[in-house]
Amino acid sequence: MASHSYVKKNCICLQVTFNGSFDHMNIDSTSVQTLEIIDPLHTELWGTSNKKKSLFQMLKTTKTTGGSRLLRANLLQPLKDIQTINTRLDCLDELVSNEELFFGLTQGLRKFPKESDKVLCHFCFKPKKVTDEVLKPANGRKSQLLISDIIVLKTALDAIPFLSKVLKGANSFLLKNIYQTICENPKYESMRKRIGEVIDEDVIHSRAPFVACTQQCFAIKPGIDGLLDVARRSFCDTSEAIHNLATKYREEFTLPNLKIPYNNRLGFYFIIPLRDITEKLPNKFIQVVRHGKNVHCSSFELASVSLLLSKLIFLGFLGNWALTATLQSFDRAGNFSGLNFQYSTC
Repeated sequence: MASHSYVKKNCICLQVTFNGSFDHMNIDSTSVQTLEIIDPLHTELWGTSNKKKSLFQMLKTTKTTGGSRLLRANLLQPLKDIQTINTRLDCLDELVSNEELFFGLTQGLRKFPKESDKVLCHFCFKPKKVTDEVLKPANGRKSQLLISDIIVLKTALDAIPFLSKVLKGANSFLLKNIYQTICENPKYESMRKRIGEVIDEDVIHSRAPFVACTQQCFAIKPGIDGLLDVARRSFCDTSEAIHNLATKYREEFTLPNLKIPYNNRLGFYFIIPLRDITEKLPNKFIQVVRHGKNVHCSSFELASVSLLLSKLIFLGFLGNWALTATLQSFDRAGNFSGLNFQYSTC
């Protein structure tokens, strides 16, 4: 009431005007649900395992997360700009008529990590003032995440030469525009070379937990930091001790199918098929839990060695020193955020 009196007294008028996109149609939420554009009807009743699919699910054959997001946006807000529609149709005609271009582009898109768009947003951020405190890593977890993002960025940049080879002979306006703005952009090659000065050439992005963890530990080239090299040796020795322990248990307890997977939350643990367990498991196995046809468990030996491995990963050996070396060589704030990532809206 007081704010109403203040507005009335001072004759302040606020006019709100909604301007939609002139190049797109707007579909209301009721129509989206009725036409089953994104989700099929009665999903709550039939469950997600229902074979009935929506229009989006039928058309979703995209190879990247960004492509899936763009498809969803185009279904919710269909284009009505004739020029953009014709541009896309010309591109589609070329892809349909040129099998080499179509399959080459499909293979090239698979080389880009699914996390590429999220990682690019991370590196586009530029602090107002770059100081030693900004570049200083806060903890091992932050260092691990940053190194992981650098590996994803390296994998994406390594995929550009193949994409350039595929799109070099394209004739449609859309594909030529992508080739000119991305494949011929010298800044991407410059970034790739700067990364190659510190990051090992064979390091690639992986979604498997332990493989990704190993890639992060060995991402920095040897010789940059002596203590980091020592930590890597300890990491290798600890990993070898874990697998030797699994071999020992297979032979000692007659468990030929015993497996030792890795989980980011649990670390290393044992998986033993129920068919291999004739009697009760030996007392060495702890935290025994049944999962379907298998038994998940651990042991005091495995828990102690796995804990040591976790400390090697998250402590300064494999986190802070590696990150500091990376940041000093990349000059992250000046190179990554200074790059304008261009893309086509067609």
